[in-house]
Amino acid sequence: MTHFRYPDVSSWVEWAKEYRFGAFYIFPPAGVIEPVDALRQVYDPRSARSCQAHISLSEPLLGPLADDQIEELQAALSSFEPFEIRYGPVRSMPPYPGVVYAIEPESTFMQLRAVVHATSIFRGSAFSRRDIAPHTTIAEFISLERTHELLRELRGNVPEGTFLRDVIEYAVPTDQLYFERVLTLPLGVRPTSRAIT
Repeated sequence: MTHFRYPDVSSWVEWAKEYRFGAFYIFPPAGVIEPVDALRQVYDPRSARSCQAHISLSEPLLGPLADDQIEELQAALSSFEPFEIRYGPVRSMPPYPGVVYAIEPESTFMQLRAVVHATSIFRGSAFSRRDIAPHTTIAEFISLERTHELLRELRGNVPEGTFLRDVIEYAVPTDQLYFERVLTLPLGVRPTSRAIT
């Protein structure tokens, strides 16, 4: 039986409380994530302190993740083949301030997002982030003016590339609102057992 430790959110700011039960993400692999994390630490240390570089895949969960839901999700992911992700170039996401890495192929990512949200884990969820383009944030807590400056500064001067994505990950915040990866689920693999990290 799987048990995850969920945080005490009583002292959290209101917007953060919806993340109490975590969410599903794609984290870049070693060799890719470190340079992106370094950019985040320079240009948005506030965000860097809460989570490593990532691509948000799902809505926040509405309640604790149960064993039968994990099995259901793994079965759904078994028919979704691993795929190559391209990160870059950097862009903004008007009308919001901030600089992000564009993520492609967007259509494949959106299909994966739909597979995850079709499970009972998200029954009753509003799916309000359905149409948000996939991205990896470099800086979000900045002004629109700083957004334009940073785009000029970073375009053509930051790493870009591709990586194979063959897993998704479940991350849950600590009491201090730092998201830790607690479960890894493979793509394109018939479910036999779970890999818990």
